[in-house]
Amino acid sequence: MLKRLIAIFCVWSGIAACATVPYDSIAVKAERFYVQKEWLSALAMCDLMLVRQPAECATYVRAIASAAMAGDTLSQQRLTRSAIEHRVVVDSLFGGVERASIALGKPAVYEDYLETVVVSEPWLRRAVDLRLLHYFAFRHNGEKTVECARRMLDGLPDNVEYLELMAQGYLDCGDMTAAERVYSRVVEISPDNVTALLYLGNALWDRGNKKAGAEYLRRAYDICPTPYLEAKLGIRAQCRR
Repeated sequence: MLKRLIAIFCVWSGIAACATVPYDSIAVKAERFYVQKEWLSALAMCDLMLVRQPAECATYVRAIASAAMAGDTLSQQRLTRSAIEHRVVVDSLFGGVERASIALGKPAVYEDYLETVVVSEPWLRRAVDLRLLHYFAFRHNGEKTVECARRMLDGLPDNVEYLELMAQGYLDCGDMTAAERVYSRVVEISPDNVTALLYLGNALWDRGNKKAGAEYLRRAYDICPTPYLEAKLGIRAQCRR
């Protein structure tokens, strides 16, 4: 707590002298503190930079990452609000924080930051959920992927992208029955969806229902022919002869 108060004091003390200090000099210090993982000092320097250039997305990203590493939730919310007020593109801000967290080897920083944003900016809930949906799907966190997909589908129940990600989430959870149910829904909405056709075809084939499975696989083959499908359907044809 004392360190945080000292950092805040340094920011406001520095603002008074900010006009006489070259911007590039402040940027060099901010970079040095960030590289050395002196998070409160890096945050303080970024705040000074934002006084001079309040619409610089890259600086907000560094400041938010520094605040996150320092465990300063309030600064993350304050910086996000300031970025929005200065018309920084939210998607660029979120993407920057995601890349920064990965570069730091702390991907959870990104997840925690997005959840923090929703507390102070609830109107960003769907934008955050979409980001989290792709994040959890990429990390194969099945349970949270399904949870986020379900929230997104509340507003757009026939969105194929969200349904596909939900199916992937169920697969990551090992729930093949639920995944098959979702992929069946995908085929109802989008009959030419190759991913869903392949999954349903292979699932039925592997359960011994080769006739029904082959129908799905043939539809997939007609849309996107591959040696795999050609061989599989060809083997079936030879067996029948």
